[in-house]
Amino acid sequence: MQHELLQTDLSLEEAEAIQEKYSQILKNQKPVFLQYNRIKWVVGVDVSYYDKRNEEWGIACAVLWNLHANIMEHHSFVKVAINFPYKPGFLGFRECNIIAKSIELLPETPDIIMCDGHGIIHPKRIGEAVHLGLALNIPTFGVAKNPFIGYSEWENLKRNKGNKAPIWAFKPHKSKDIPQELLGYAVCLNNDMKPVFISIGYKTTLDVAVEIALKVTKDHKLPEPLFLADYLSRKE
Repeated sequence: MQHELLQTDLSLEEAEAIQEKYSQILKNQKPVFLQYNRIKWVVGVDVSYYDKRNEEWGIACAVLWNLHANIMEHHSFVKVAINFPYKPGFLGFRECNIIAKSIELLPETPDIIMCDGHGIIHPKRIGEAVHLGLALNIPTFGVAKNPFIGYSEWENLKRNKGNKAPIWAFKPHKSKDIPQELLGYAVCLNNDMKPVFISIGYKTTLDVAVEIALKVTKDHKLPEPLFLADYLSRKE
């Protein structure tokens, strides 16, 4: 039976109810964190879109990256018609089904997946990376190109590789009665390039997510597995 987080034939109201359900489950779950030295297979995923006979289609690419050798070993594609509409905060319902299918075609099971989108930088703390990790029960994190929610002084960040600025749930010192929450980091993955916005998804830590992203970034703003997933899906 397909996991309900991978269903696509949902109304917005049904999607909201599922999001709320898993948001509450995550609050009560004891965290399990993946250790960096146990990671070999990193998978980067992205979806590109095109029109076919007045219908929207998506093509997902999953890039299998060997963290030890720091190279791509394999990649896979899946094409399907897209049913769920685009709405900020609900990207997981639009893309996770096709992404999961592309991951299934890889010759190795990922130790961790990086998504081109947010993790807990989300009003309900269930962005696409959280959504995918929950559905597959695989550790995930998000690497987004643009900010979403939260407070950060990332625009003042010196654009040197490794520099990072915290992304807080709300402006620091707003209220002493509200516990502050670290949602992620704006991180420069390369010199002289705009930072990306990294947050945990599922069963990992922010430190591990940042360490992986820095290691697998080569010549671009994005980590290489995400850059390649985007490039190859567009090319295909």
